[in-house]
Amino acid sequence: MSSAPTASVVTRFAPSPTGYLHVGGARTALFSWLLARHFGAKVEGGKFLLRIEDTDLARSTEQAATQLLEDLRWLGLHWDNAELVYQSKRQDIYNGIIEDLIAKNLAYKAYEKKEELDAERKEAEKAKRSFLYRRRPLTDAQVKTYESEGRPHVVRLAVPIKEYRFVDAVLEKEIVQAPHEVQDFVIRKADGMPTYHFAVVIDDQAMEVTHVLRGQEHLLNTFNHIALQEALGYPRPVYGHLPIIQNMDSSKMGKRDRDKKIRQRVGEVMKSTKRSAADIASAAALDATAFAEWLADSQKQLDISEQAAVMHVIGLKNSDLPEILVHDFRKNGYLPEALLNFLVLLGWSPGGDREKMTMAEMTELFSITGIGKSNAKFDRTKLLSFNTDACATATPDRLIAAFKDYLSVNPDSPLGAATDEQLAKLLEMKKGFRLLREVDEISRFFFVADDVLAYDTDAVEKNLKKNDGAGMAALRDIRGVLEGVMSWTAASCEGAVKGFCEQKGLGLGKVAQPIRVAVCGTTVSPPIFESLEFLGRERTLKRIDRCLAL
Repeated sequence: MSSAPTASVVTRFAPSPTGYLHVGGARTALFSWLLARHFGAKVEGGKFLLRIEDTDLARSTEQAATQLLEDLRWLGLHWDNAELVYQSKRQDIYNGIIEDLIAKNLAYKAYEKKEELDAERKEAEKAKRSFLYRRRPLTDAQVKTYESEGRPHVVRLAVPIKEYRFVDAVLEKEIVQAPHEVQDFVIRKADGMPTYHFAVVIDDQAMEVTHVLRGQEHLLNTFNHIALQEALGYPRPVYGHLPIIQNMDSSKMGKRDRDKKIRQRVGEVMKSTKRSAADIASAAALDATAFAEWLADSQKQLDISEQAAVMHVIGLKNSDLPEILVHDFRKNGYLPEALLNFLVLLGWSPGGDREKMTMAEMTELFSITGIGKSNAKFDRTKLLSFNTDACATATPDRLIAAFKDYLSVNPDSPLGAATDEQLAKLLEMKKGFRLLREVDEISRFFFVADDVLAYDTDAVEKNLKKNDGAGMAALRDIRGVLEGVMSWTAASCEGAVKGFCEQKGLGLGKVAQPIRVAVCGTTVSPPIFESLEFLGRERTLKRIDRCLAL
């Protein structure tokens, strides 16, 4: 594609609202956004438009649409159309066009029942040939009978049997469909809703879309869209089909990866605890039959709420699952700029060995010709490295804003009550962190009430009770030392504890670890003396007293 465009570039992102945004969809949105912004800076009229394709009434929900919009806003991929396009609200427009096509004999009603078509497909499969649907002649009497019976029907486009071809802007080659592969496809379903193939063409024309970037799974669908464009006299956009995103083992990355992990854990729990599938379903308040069917069929998936219910029962956290949805990365504490920088490199290269880029740099460098043809591997280790570097170089204000956003989607964290000043201190104490979740989880003990702090059994056994209670004795002695610290700072507390250790001939760990267990309940915390300063004298001594009493 020319680097000096002379006309406007209009791209679109058109997700189906069936849940949170998949990272594959996020990459499509990013590439479409960058293409529009890149050329929008050079010619007037570069636009990135958003359309909600909600014609699947059984799966599309208003909540899912809201989640999609939240994900896009979090990523910073803002759209240019002031009013969103919802396909479910355009049914009258679609029907008007379909009726016109029928009147011109360019489309027709087809009355075959699903069972009839399924039988034909099986017969074709048995004969080792492709099943193609082409118009079946019906007499006026047959049509009249079907209509009087109220027999359900679909509407199909009467596709001319000829060769179809287009040049794919990403693959940089001509894609051809031979005449013997052409068939009449459905443009309106039996429930009265338009099919994806129909609505996408009508809306791309209405929105004046010039460039369509989408996944390679849509490659062959393009022939249907071209046939419909020709029937309606519409111009053809530029089409580019993006490489598939794969896991590192070359399997396709998808939402089923989360289900796979949960299903595996359910099996382990059933084996180790002798609980049945029905027991787990009951504890998760799920239908036992449906749960058993899901457990036995790797193609079935639980929805987000069902996953959460099962995970609670089997002791699985969100952070234990592979991140697949944009929301997963947000909840785990990734910065959106790090995720975008990583996603842009899944199939696109700016040239050379360049990797770390701001959105402004991506926009300046982006082009369709830089998109590769090979499938991309989703390397989570590399993404984690990107996020670590992004957090290390972010300004304090940026990190605080990101931390507050993270807490907004993790309402179970007690850090939600922290002030900006406290959040800044927690971030400073956990330098080198990879994810904001790590800062959260290691700091939660600060915001738990002193009288309900839980103690890890292994930590107590190893650091307080072992060796005839040496740790407990050290804790009892150091309690008086800490009470006498005049200025309660990390440095003063450290000096007092080190002085005590030298006097008693003890290694610092022999005293510091008992203190850590007493004030945070486990052996892992931010630097212990900074933690004591953060807690304050009163809360530190109160926790030590409670630990000694218990």
